[in-house]
Amino acid sequence: MVEGITPSLQDRVDVWLLRQKSRIRRARSQANRNAEAESLFRLLVESIQQYAIFVLDPAGRVITWNVGAERIKGYTKREILGRHFSVFYPPEVVATGKCARVLEAAARAGRFEEEGWRLRKNGSRFWAQVTITALRSRDGTLIGFVKVTQDLTARRAAEDHQRALAAALAEKVRFHEFQEQFLGILGHDLRTPLAAIEMGSGILRQRTGDPDLLHVIDRMHSSLSRISRMVGQILDMTRSRLAGGFEVNPRPMDLCEVITAVVDELRAEHPTRTIELHCLELQGTWDSDRLAQVFSNLIGNAIFHGEPGSPVTVRACADAEAVRVEVHNQGPPIPDELRTTLFDPFRRGRPDTSPSNPAGLGLGLYISRELVEAHGGSLDFDSSSSHGTTFRVTLPRAAS
Repeated sequence: MVEGITPSLQDRVDVWLLRQKSRIRRARSQANRNAEAESLFRLLVESIQQYAIFVLDPAGRVITWNVGAERIKGYTKREILGRHFSVFYPPEVVATGKCARVLEAAARAGRFEEEGWRLRKNGSRFWAQVTITALRSRDGTLIGFVKVTQDLTARRAAEDHQRALAAALAEKVRFHEFQEQFLGILGHDLRTPLAAIEMGSGILRQRTGDPDLLHVIDRMHSSLSRISRMVGQILDMTRSRLAGGFEVNPRPMDLCEVITAVVDELRAEHPTRTIELHCLELQGTWDSDRLAQVFSNLIGNAIFHGEPGSPVTVRACADAEAVRVEVHNQGPPIPDELRTTLFDPFRRGRPDTSPSNPAGLGLGLYISRELVEAHGGSLDFDSSSSHGTTFRVTLPRAAS
């Protein structure tokens, strides 16, 4: 009991003292929790490895450094503390005074963000996403900055790669569009002079009986026919590419009549070669002109690539749903490296040519497959040294 204080007053003093002790204990407990939270937060920041997180003083000098900063930038804490953050920028950027402007912008707006090139300790560059946040005391005084940096070099490389691919693809598309338009115009404009030459050679043939001159005229006519086929193939390919496919006009017809006409024409053109035809009546709804083009290409290829002493065999069969036509020749098999691209435009099955049997543009198989597929059918092949080469056309009874 305090001397001179009445009991009731003593009680009030005791209560006040207990309250003060309780407040002191609570304050100490809160201070301990704050210290513990601060310690945990500092431990968290220092252990993060994906981000460089550190504090700058108001002048831009480094005063804290975490594990992520050491991993990304290459400096240890001992090496970097106290140094100005401009060491992370390329020299040409530092020379512009950007570092001071960055801190001024963060202090003015409270936050500054950007992406750009930064330097590691070893001088290598990396693409960084940077956030700088101003730190102020309760009275608003600037006490420093928190700087967070993420290494986005891998993402930047992937984006650059995608942009390069997109640019290359766009350039390729532009080139193909130009190529197709050019080929279309060229093919169209060539037809007029070719028709005039063909008509002139026909007139000459009628007016001369000189065997030597007739031989020359026949060779001219053969060459004109080959050029005309090439021009037709160019126009076909161009129309297919620009229009998204071939147009077919199906009519009821007998496929064997078409194939027989093609075989008769090729027998006359290649009198030394044997073409065996096994075909019965095959009724269906197809485009006769387009299928004549298909079988002229396939049988002509078989003659060109087949062994001269072996026959080319054309065999047709059918069921209620579809017809199948096979064109077979003996000879060297199709090389493995050509099998996956054989139906691509401007691909030839064999690069060697001769004046007596020149190769075409490499469009025949591409156009043939496109025409067969336009009918709703398929074109495939088998090729081996023991069994020769067989191209197989399958067509539904009615073109789709």
